[in-house]
Amino acid sequence: MSNSEDFPRQRQVYLSKALKQSGDTKKRPVVVVSIDIRNQYSSTVLVVPFSSDTSDAANPSRVLIKQGEGGLKADSVAMCDVMTNVEKKYLESKSFGEITSASFARIQKAIQIAIGIY
Repeated sequence: MSNSEDFPRQRQVYLSKALKQSGDTKKRPVVVVSIDIRNQYSSTVLVVPFSSDTSDAANPSRVLIKQGEGGLKADSVAMCDVMTNVEKKYLESKSFGEITSASFARIQKAIQIAIGIY
């Protein structure tokens, strides 16, 4: 991320290095959930990781996102109960794409459920 105009934006999907604090051992897609003003000035962004294991899709703190949306290669579950911050340098340099406003609203609601605000 070289200049101040080039920073991860809310709703963008990136491939992130392993989220070790979550016990992850592999790269996985994440969606940026923090607001853009924070994303511009902080060295970290808040993200929700995705899993291609959709067996948890009925969990109210998880959101199913269909293949293709945001550049996802498979149907995936946004694991809103595993929201974390990640240093920008751990994100691949290019975004896969952006999830829709409707899907992002569902992710925001699932985050609220995960932290007890609903």
